[in-house]
Amino acid sequence: MMSVVQNFICTKSSRLKVIKREVPKMSKIFKDYDFFVNYATLENYFEVADIYNQNIKTLEFTNDFSDVWGEVALNLVSKVNTPYTLILCEDFEYRTTYNEWKNILNEVIDKDVSYMPIGKLWEYTKEKYYSQYQSGDLLWYYTASKSPGSSLSVDALYKTEFLLEKLVELRKYASHRFPLNLPHHYEDVYHEQYHNGVKKLGDNFLCAIPKKVILMHEQIQSETNLNK
Repeated sequence: MMSVVQNFICTKSSRLKVIKREVPKMSKIFKDYDFFVNYATLENYFEVADIYNQNIKTLEFTNDFSDVWGEVALNLVSKVNTPYTLILCEDFEYRTTYNEWKNILNEVIDKDVSYMPIGKLWEYTKEKYYSQYQSGDLLWYYTASKSPGSSLSVDALYKTEFLLEKLVELRKYASHRFPLNLPHHYEDVYHEQYHNGVKKLGDNFLCAIPKKVILMHEQIQSETNLNK
């Protein structure tokens, strides 16, 4: 029902250590799913490729150096044959289990959720947001018009069809604040400041977030590190 997509580089030794530690955990949590991974540099390529090949059971690992993040992401997601796609940053610290994630995904499917951001759970699970959520078993639900976040995230679970639409649409947007080689461009384009964020999707677009922080960056909470 789900596939995993990653597109990143890793040029810092500190982040390579995180990958070495967390990929084995990630592989156990998501062991039932196909992985489509692009590593966009030659620096540390062989070491990163070895980590993934040793741990991920069903893996397509590519080495595309394209300087347009959206095109690489579109190419990867176009290979997905499942209803849902999880876009994952490579340096998350995992705080969940195989069974917990399986139950989360089952709840997403049962409720027909279209979008579930996972990158800022430390913020969106705060009590101040509860009044705009509806409670499920493991998830909080909300319509897009009541989104706590202002932009579509590159760390999220998407309905694959919707994600493909957004990646194709991304082609028509020039760079605003961020260059095209960074995923930040995607989040910048699909942001409330351009009246193009999550809330624009309206009252009939169902979103969710886990009730607990199931993964987190080691870096400062406000920092996005994908593709750095």
